[in-house]
Amino acid sequence: MVSPRMPRFFFDLFFEQVVVLDPGGLLFECPINATAAADELARRLFVLRADLRRSGGWIRVRDERRAEIHRSTIDADAAGEAPA
Repeated sequence: MVSPRMPRFFFDLFFEQVVVLDPGGLLFECPINATAAADELARRLFVLRADLRRSGGWIRVRDERRAEIHRSTIDADAAGEAPA
């Protein structure tokens, strides 16, 4: 029995005039898991990276066809807490 192949998702970082493309991506069973991971990444970046807090930055999630499926904003609302 052949198990289904898990799709790969890519997480790109956008802030100010900078774009950091994810070259390798991560495997997730379904898109909802990839979007949840992007939301968590945005929360962590807000807490850990002061330079991203007010940059208007966001994480773009792309599928294997490179199509954008989700955006997670790096801001206080996404983080659920005020900056330290």
